[in-house]
Amino acid sequence: MDPLEGVKPHKDTTYFLMLAAYERGYEVFFVDPATLSLRHSDVYAAVVKVKVSKNQRQPFVTEPQGLCALANMDAVWIRQDPPFDRSYFYVTLLLDQLPERVQIINKPVTVRNWNEKLAALRYPAFTPTTFVSRSVQEIKQFLKEQQRITVKPVDGHGGKGIIFLDSGGKEISEQLDNATRGERHWVVAQQYLPAAREGDKRILLLDGEPLGAILRVHAEGVELNNLDQGGSAEPAKLDDRDRQICEAMRHDLVMHGVRFAGIDVIGGMLIEVNITSPTGLQEMSRFDKTDYHHRVMASFEA
Repeated sequence: MDPLEGVKPHKDTTYFLMLAAYERGYEVFFVDPATLSLRHSDVYAAVVKVKVSKNQRQPFVTEPQGLCALANMDAVWIRQDPPFDRSYFYVTLLLDQLPERVQIINKPVTVRNWNEKLAALRYPAFTPTTFVSRSVQEIKQFLKEQQRITVKPVDGHGGKGIIFLDSGGKEISEQLDNATRGERHWVVAQQYLPAAREGDKRILLLDGEPLGAILRVHAEGVELNNLDQGGSAEPAKLDDRDRQICEAMRHDLVMHGVRFAGIDVIGGMLIEVNITSPTGLQEMSRFDKTDYHHRVMASFEA
């Protein structure tokens, strides 16, 4: 995961899961991905033993342990935040070397292969009309057809780099040239969904089954619903369309070793599939008055 000192315990899902593990009697360790190494075929890392507390003023008490073979662990969580860059890519390759007896959440090869924007297109019947390109002219033609579109970097995260374009807008070529970095970088252009004004639904799934959902709504004067962009969370319920989307994905998630996932749905349309470090578990637990973090941990004990 990312450094402990950057954790915001009042909302952080990783902290919440660590707390559940600690409360259930497990030893919990922090690993800085930069310390991963291979000794022939064995994966090692510098581990830090962590006592996890509900006291959010001092959520962690740490005790460095030195190098450890990760094959000795019962479970290894990949909870590093995006961007999924070259370093993250190599982390998944190293973790591929762990023996099958170690539960890895989520499976490294799937974290590597399922781009969070593009993975939704595995289920085209449930996605908005989408065009992926780095050609300014081609995206402009797509905009002409759709009238209004959302454009986001193919490797973006946290709402960064997202722009909204109207067919009659100004400086469209300049904006697209900037978004594609001079036509060197692919972007995802999607049909704009007016339902986005009402928020987007984050649904969390455990072993292919939906746990629950929250609604992320934008701050005043901001068009993005992302919590990292000033948005806030509200209670939400799963409807029939949400369950239909989850059911369409269930087999795929289980077969590819995705134990814990978060999907984003706007107006009944699937937008993203987040399997690197899906968030929203604390908010959902508070709204539903349910200890979902313990339910997640219990699933691994089985």
